[in-house]
Amino acid sequence: MALDCGGESATDRTSLRLEQGNHALNLVWFKRDLRVQDHEPLAQAAARGPIIPLYILEPELWQQPDASQRQWQFVRDSLVSLARSLEQLGQPLWIIQGEATEVLASLVERHAIQQVYAHMETGNGWTYQRDLSVHRRLRALGVPFYEYRQHGVIRGLEL
Repeated sequence: MALDCGGESATDRTSLRLEQGNHALNLVWFKRDLRVQDHEPLAQAAARGPIIPLYILEPELWQQPDASQRQWQFVRDSLVSLARSLEQLGQPLWIIQGEATEVLASLVERHAIQQVYAHMETGNGWTYQRDLSVHRRLRALGVPFYEYRQHGVIRGLEL
């Protein structure tokens, strides 16, 4: 499943801009919360400096038994809308396909990522295990990972 927002890749444009500057960045990982309004992780990260807004297209997530083509269509449409909203704010959305732990570790190593921000996802057991893995990997790299609640559900993600 590929997302076509048309034209030049947002990732390519932003990467060129980041290579010219050498300042610390905050990464905002968009999971199921594909909006800019009422988005606490985005607001917190932006208040602390320049950001990279990121969506990770995880093939294994879409192979889960509770994933469907209808859900993918909704996510795809929401990503197009999110990309437009971020463009209006002057920051293109990065969309990278891969396993979340590896994608995030690679970005931390290639760019001056100082912190990662996201909403606490209340998905299935697979997403919970993925987030535990991401916490462990980022901690090993010395990068704080801040997750914010967005619903009344509390996962109990205590490490």
